[in-house]
Amino acid sequence: MQEFLKQIIKEAGFLAKGYYHEGVESKEKFGPTDLVTIADEETNDFLIKKIRERYPDHGIISEEEKEEINPRAEYTWVIDPIDGTRNFANHIAYWCTMIGITKNGQPYLGAIYDAMNDELFFAEVGKGAFLNEKPIQVNTKSDPDTCFMVFSGGRTGTGSPYDDDENCPKFYNFFNNLCRPHGFWAMNYGSGLGVCHLAAGRLDAVLLSGLLYHDILPSYVIATEAGAVYTNPSGINWKRGDKSIVVANPKLHAKLMELFK
Repeated sequence: MQEFLKQIIKEAGFLAKGYYHEGVESKEKFGPTDLVTIADEETNDFLIKKIRERYPDHGIISEEEKEEINPRAEYTWVIDPIDGTRNFANHIAYWCTMIGITKNGQPYLGAIYDAMNDELFFAEVGKGAFLNEKPIQVNTKSDPDTCFMVFSGGRTGTGSPYDDDENCPKFYNFFNNLCRPHGFWAMNYGSGLGVCHLAAGRLDAVLLSGLLYHDILPSYVIATEAGAVYTNPSGINWKRGDKSIVVANPKLHAKLMELFK
């Protein structure tokens, strides 16, 4: 299953990359910041076709599918065909294809492919995390004032499935505390690919609110296998249904959690 996962995610990434170079029009799903393109749909269809041919009894959850396929299956594939569609649609080369697999409802495998840079991040629970087959690990930075961070406070009260009414206020409080007394400047991009860069030691922290299951599961496996602490803003280990994440190495994570108070 592991090699098949690596194969099809790379094939899907190259398919999406072709559309990226050609240029595609986008349309709204839940609002002007939530877009979909023909590349999302075609990549989604490709992955589902391949999985169902190889593993017809497996379950599938995808961002681009309204219903879960085989919801009581032992193995479930959780797919985001193009994570970062807004970047993709605006011809910004920061997007990826993401697949996570659960076994009996628990995280099992994670794969994220950055087709623009030919980087495949992969992890299996209990066996470590890898970038293009080489082991990766989080860094040891521990200073919140200078850490290189991905931050998105999310939104609330819009009626979107991405709303996180419980945790958005916590993120706003975190940001206010982070900026005292001298402000904060070391901030970077968002999306699931950011968590991979954290897992590889390139970034120090990722804090995102307003995510769905397919946005989180693949990077959860990769980051935790690389040594990251991966929780919600209450400091509780992430689980399905949580829409907000705080990810960092153990020392930095503990200091970041203080800023939510």
